[in-house]
Amino acid sequence: MKTTLRLLILLFACSILACVNGEKLNDEDTIQTFLLQLQSVPSSFEDNDFPEWLSIKISEIETIHSRDLSIVKVKIYKGEWNERIVYFILDTLSSCGFCEVYYENGTKLSFSNNSSADFCTSSKNWKLIYEFGNGLY
Repeated sequence: MKTTLRLLILLFACSILACVNGEKLNDEDTIQTFLLQLQSVPSSFEDNDFPEWLSIKISEIETIHSRDLSIVKVKIYKGEWNERIVYFILDTLSSCGFCEVYYENGTKLSFSNNSSADFCTSSKNWKLIYEFGNGLY
């Protein structure tokens, strides 16, 4: 099971390299390390006081993926980057892993090649705040 999970994580990390808001990343080790670290962050499901825009996004996720419940896994993480609250939506069916990163007010982050690596290395205080689906990742 662990080998299967590692393989899925590796495949997902490789798919992320194909697209970061339309841009290639320079450092795949940085991204893989970041994604592996997210696997061990604490969960905080009891604090579900989501901003309005995120509640709407969650409703969209549940509607769009309701038929794929057995294969999809969507996770939303809350963390800090550059002294601001950020939300990272990780969808295992998406080929673009960093396309759904938002500031607390709902503004989508636009990464340059340099800031995507910086995001992976300097973001902090991540918590898993939402999870949907029964997929493996």
